[in-house]
Amino acid sequence: MAVTGKLLNEYRRQRRNGIKPGLAIGRARYALETGNTSCVGYTSFIGPATIGAPFKVGADICRWIEEPADYGLRFVGTADKIAPRSVRHTGWFLDDEGMGEKARGVVFRMPSRNGHALLVAGIADPYNDGPAIVSFETTDDEITAALWADQLADRYAETEREYQRVTSARNRFDELADQISGERKQCLALIAELKPRMRSFGPATCKALRGAVADLLESIGQARQERADIVHAFGSHAAWDA
Repeated sequence: MAVTGKLLNEYRRQRRNGIKPGLAIGRARYALETGNTSCVGYTSFIGPATIGAPFKVGADICRWIEEPADYGLRFVGTADKIAPRSVRHTGWFLDDEGMGEKARGVVFRMPSRNGHALLVAGIADPYNDGPAIVSFETTDDEITAALWADQLADRYAETEREYQRVTSARNRFDELADQISGERKQCLALIAELKPRMRSFGPATCKALRGAVADLLESIGQARQERADIVHAFGSHAAWDA
């Protein structure tokens, strides 16, 4: 993907959230390719924007909003506080280890129309205090809105966890390539040393060298199989080449 203004914007948003440069550019490309620019913080490379472009979380069309109050959205509460009998947690972890940030469902009230207030579901931005990801499907029932918000957060978190799995698998895939290259060089060096000096080495030394070559070849074979398994499991995912 060529470097465009949109790519730079999304990259800058990723870096703003503390993501390392190498991972940030990969995530930025993936976000643009899939339309999942969930937290685009800038409409130009210079000035900050207060609302992002539409994107999907599951089947819901959402927007990232830097200051919900600026758009007339009044914070009502978190999903777990509004519907504690149904939502018995404080958010969905964005990592499989369950030790990092969470996506937490929140509810906002829209400006009243003809005295009738409507509610919308959202997700508190996991990386920044204040902003939110909002779906503008409306309801007048707080419990319903809270359940929608929790479901929205669940889908958002699962997408992030899946992305991290693919990214981790791709990193392992590349590490195995380096391992195979290094072990192949070692193997060739041992063979080159062994062949012309077979007669000068004793039986024990020859056996040890042959064993070392065999171990390297076995390790290379296992690494190649692991790479094949990784590609089979993750290669078709949009994030694989991000």
